[in-house]
Amino acid sequence: MQASGDSGLKVKYLDASALVKLYIDEDNCQPLRYFFYSYSNTNFHTTWLCLAEALGVLKRKWDNREIEIDKYFEATCRLIIDWRIRIESDDLKLVDPSVPLKVEEMARKYNLDYSDALQLITIKSGKYSHLAYESAPNVYESVLVLITADRKLESAATSEGIRVWNCTAGPAPAWAY
Repeated sequence: MQASGDSGLKVKYLDASALVKLYIDEDNCQPLRYFFYSYSNTNFHTTWLCLAEALGVLKRKWDNREIEIDKYFEATCRLIIDWRIRIESDDLKLVDPSVPLKVEEMARKYNLDYSDALQLITIKSGKYSHLAYESAPNVYESVLVLITADRKLESAATSEGIRVWNCTAGPAPAWAY
């Protein structure tokens, strides 16, 4: 779906922590699940690195016996199915030599890991970057929101002027819909 000219486009970026909470019961994940499965007019996005990170977290939870093998396979299968059907990849070309440098700069600025910094750079420079800031035109009609359960990423996104919903803090704010 093209962003330009689409009235009411709603773009939500899911980081790895939010992706995991869609499939594993932990913290307060029900508002996120309700939001994800109830709003068909919302376009969900993430980076390939967040997908890989989420799969790694699920594997670690199984390895550490936090979840049973059946739950592990159910969660990984549902994540991959949703990735193919409901979640679009928005990835910058890492072959562009400026991208890793920008990611490293963002990571060092906020003490983030590479995946989180890449997510912020993607939001700021990717195909929907024109919707990324609170001052974006028609912000209540076309809104981009980063959804995370990571407080450090939440803080960095806020500092960068990106709308962010910490999905463990309760239901989605009215502006996220």
